[in-house]
Amino acid sequence: RMVTTGLTVDTNGGWKLDDGKLYDVTHLPCRSARYNPIRAEEGGGGSPLTAKTSDFPVAPGAEMPKVQGCVKQDYAVLFVIGVEDV
Repeated sequence: RMVTTGLTVDTNGGWKLDDGKLYDVTHLPCRSARYNPIRAEEGGGGSPLTAKTSDFPVAPGAEMPKVQGCVKQDYAVLFVIGVEDV
């Protein structure tokens, strides 16, 4: 996993790597997710506070655990070592 590549971010927030895949430039031990409660009238009513502590820590590269009644968005940590002048 020794890939150095360019990352291009467009004005709409879309992005692409010049070479490699997201896996190649992600610091796998660092995992994060945002948990948002689903509204009760949509069958939710959960809370991030109800996450099972036994589900943590998460193995490197694994998906963050689901929390009942919440919508989850996984995040990964990228290492940026420079910014090109444009």
